[in-house]
Amino acid sequence: MPRLAASSGLEIRDIRRPFSNFQFLEESSVEGYPIRRLLSQARSRSCETLVIEPLDATGAVLDENVEISRYFPDHQMSELRRVSFWKSSFSTAAALEAQDSEGCLGYAILKRDVVPSLGRDRWHVFESLIDARNREHNYHPCAKGFGFRVAERNLHIRGVVFCQQNSLNKACAQVGLRSMCSTYLEDLGLSYSRINQIAFEGISSPTPWKGLTLPQIEKVFDALDIPHFSLDYASNPDDVRQLLPYQKLLYSGLESGAGAMLVFSMSGSGAGSVMHIIPFFGHTFNEDSWPPVAEGAYFKIGEAIRYIPSEQWMSSFVVHDDNFGSNLCIPKSYVQAGNAQYAVVLLPRGYQYGGIYAEVAAADYFYTLLPKLEAGSNPWRRRLLKHVDDQTLVLRTVPISKSEYPQHVRAMDDWDFKKEDEGTILALTSMMHERMWMVELSIPDLFPANKRKIGEILLSAEKPFTTSNDFSLFVLARFPESYLFFDRLDTGSGLPLFSEAPSGFGSHTELFRKK
Repeated sequence: MPRLAASSGLEIRDIRRPFSNFQFLEESSVEGYPIRRLLSQARSRSCETLVIEPLDATGAVLDENVEISRYFPDHQMSELRRVSFWKSSFSTAAALEAQDSEGCLGYAILKRDVVPSLGRDRWHVFESLIDARNREHNYHPCAKGFGFRVAERNLHIRGVVFCQQNSLNKACAQVGLRSMCSTYLEDLGLSYSRINQIAFEGISSPTPWKGLTLPQIEKVFDALDIPHFSLDYASNPDDVRQLLPYQKLLYSGLESGAGAMLVFSMSGSGAGSVMHIIPFFGHTFNEDSWPPVAEGAYFKIGEAIRYIPSEQWMSSFVVHDDNFGSNLCIPKSYVQAGNAQYAVVLLPRGYQYGGIYAEVAAADYFYTLLPKLEAGSNPWRRRLLKHVDDQTLVLRTVPISKSEYPQHVRAMDDWDFKKEDEGTILALTSMMHERMWMVELSIPDLFPANKRKIGEILLSAEKPFTTSNDFSLFVLARFPESYLFFDRLDTGSGLPLFSEAPSGFGSHTELFRKK
């Protein structure tokens, strides 16, 4: 039977034109969308060289073989290969030794399982990582750095791990969990036997090849100490899909840098009750998007619109689908609301509530702060107030730490190149909470075109979320020329009272981006 690579050792392929990915896979007897997708991704990133290595089963792969053999004693791992993708052209092992992480586009571990009793002889992607950078308008806030080896080289890449089911010890739920949990934990050592051990605890005859139930998925996150919140749409009234659409929930998980997962039901005459789950970890951004400004002007005339969430400029989610491959884009409304059955959103470590709730609280606080904005003659305060009146205030919510916020303020400059006073930054540092949500305030055109903001509101994320407008979550607000700090509620009127400190920023500044 043809092999993917010669068993004697390393194989280096020049895959520049006229090399054919299709012919290569056909001659290797390798089938499957995810594997073809990997080569397609490499091609689109101008890959010139393919390196193929035979591997011995170790670590998580060896663990999987042991687990499969418990369910299917005649199982054999027929072949195991690591395929790596390289930007430059080279043809020798010595030249490979000279390559570094910057020259590598990613890698994949391909595994071939044979189970005669099932008539099974199939390749699958055990795991892969493709560099998340250099894709214009694509953002991967959940991507993490991972170390890996090619030949004798220790390399490093930033991305989100992709895994494919084999219907032996893992289905879509397990591979989705390994993808999100491994990325969250920045550890590729998480094994499927560990996931199944947690999920099927107390069950005498586990059937991992059939997938996992929603409670089992929750058990895995809990056992791995990964904070999260979830919404079971199928068990709630239909209006919940409108009040908290899955798109808003998933987007909050992406912007938090933690990730999300969605379970959806299938449609069509032959669909039956089958469901599928996929991990979400990135999004595309369209600065020319029409809906953010058109919705209030054309389709919600006369309705109260408090603000435009930044997710309105998102065109697609970036996801993995183990049936079709890694780093795929799904238009944000493609999955119909009625098909969305369950959404789970991961939270940054130590955060007590999600960004979607922080955005609601910040909007409440902001409208209470409006009288403070009306003071003075700053043009950017005036412009912000005009957009509030026009119902086109833009809010973007991201997590930020006690150390990151002062660094962010120190790195910013306004449109006139003014920086913040160092004494002010040091004073701010003493007021920070360890974990916070930052809700950035902007307006259309400024936000999508320049990626800039007019100010922000900081909320403590270390306390449980409350809907009461008592300012218990409020840390500070920054606007052009000033910072605002909550003092107390007035004993007579019950209205909040604030103290104010000057800011060196007189206009708009950069949005926050994780390094």
